[in-house]
Amino acid sequence: MERWIIDPQAISPGTSMPSGLFKRENNRWTFSGPTPSSFVGYDKDHTKLLVEYIFQLTPEEQRRVSASMGRTRAANGVGSSGIAAAGGSAQRAPD
Repeated sequence: MERWIIDPQAISPGTSMPSGLFKRENNRWTFSGPTPSSFVGYDKDHTKLLVEYIFQLTPEEQRRVSASMGRTRAANGVGSSGIAAAGGSAQRAPD
């Protein structure tokens, strides 16, 4: 998952997920955009932090995030790719 976040085009050519969200800085991956003040002094890879966060989301949190983005398929634990989200079912969503 971390490799996909760093370079989504290498994993899934043509994906709509943007590349370049992270940059290599001082031998670690850091977010390219603005970061919250709580990131000051964090000396590990931001990509690892994001992956840990994603896998700790509860199904309720996944639904709330999806709803805020205007997506409804994740409400059933399945993202738009048809792949189960963390904590969701492993079944493919109906088309």
